[in-house]
Formats: sequence, C-alpha cells, structure tokens
Amino acid sequence: MTKLEKLYNSIQSLKELGVQLPDELIEETNRVEEEIIKNEVIPALSNTIEPVIQQIQRELLLIVEYVPDEPLQVKMTRKRSFKFAEEEYKLEAKKKQFKKEHTYTISPHTKSKKTNLVVSFPDGSTITNRFAYQTLCEVIDKVGAENVTPLGLVVSGVELVSLKEDDFYSQHKVKGGYLVMTQTSTQVKKNLLDEISRRLNLNLTVEISK
Repeated sequence: MTKLEKLYNSIQSLKELGVQLPDELIEETNRVEEEIIKNEVIPALSNTIEPVIQQIQRELLLIVEYVPDEPLQVKMTRKRSFKFAEEEYKLEAKKKQFKKEHTYTISPHTKSKKTNLVVSFPDGSTITNRFAYQTLCEVIDKVGAENVTPLGLVVSGVELVSLKEDDFYSQHKVKGGYLVMTQTSTQVKKNLLDEISRRLNLNLTVEISK
C-alpha cells in the first residue's frame, strides 16, 4: 500500500466512523498529500513518461489536469520552454534517485477497462452518458435530488446527495444546488441507483455497459 493510499484510507475510516474532521487536521492532511505528490508521485510519473517524451525533438510544456472520476486531460501549450523553480519540485534529482534504486513508490498496475451505466425508465426513456458519474447525476436530477436526500444514502462516510460540500471527496452539482458524491466505482453507482429505485418505487433497470 502506498503512502497516498494509507492517507486516503485513514481519512475514509474516520469519515465512516462519523468523525468530524477539524480544520487543523484537514489543513495538515492537505499538506501531507501535497508533499507525497510532489516528492513521490511526480518523480515516478516523470520517469514513466520520459521514454515517450524523448522521442520529441523540441522543447515543450505539457499540462496535466486530473480530476478524480473524470478523464485525464493532457494539453500542450505553444511555449517553447517552461522551467519549474528548482526549489519547487527538484525533479531532476528525484529522477536520478529513482533510476539508481530501480524502484517506484507507486506500484505499476494495469488500468481497468472503463465501464458505464445505462438506466432505463418504465416510460421507455433511457439515460446513459460517456461517463458513469454523469449518468448517476442525470438520473438523480430527473428523479429529483430533493427526493433522494431523505433516503439518507451514505458512501464512504459522505452523504450521496447533500447541500454541504465535502472537504475530501469529489462531488458534482445538480439542480437545486445539491451535490452528488461521485467518487465511487461504477458497480457502487449501480448499487446506489438500484437502492434509489427500490425505495422510491421507480422500477428502474440499471445495467453496466462497456
């Protein structure tokens, strides 16, 4: 288990126990998270992409935008060069250290194949999107977030639908200012929709597609 996984699991365990995290702990957690990303994740990522990048015979700046449960965005700017301050990341030193040790803090893994949701209503209408979280949010929108909230569904210690923004997990806004906790697997999203359908007597058919 990596340091990040240990950190996230610790936070999740506290939330599942109903512990209200104080501002000081949240701030310290964010600091530790940033340190791990800066000192371990970024150097490991740099080593992973370096063989591919070395095929390019020009200077360039790549911007990586990552939001949990959303597709990774990698963009190239028209700038010829952009140097991070040495005190900011010290990537070169970290890269050399990783090469000498021939190991990574982050274990290599095979990314699981993307899955999606298809939700069918009794009237014959269907909701499906490119990503499962979009389908979850759209179904909740159609059903009415105000109807789902009273069900009290909780995921990883966080309410599935709430008006309160969580300080740790990813949420997406739907109508009425409600927030939907979307940082779950496709299977969990299906289970949640099945539960919503059962308790609200919606007779939905929820399927996982690939």
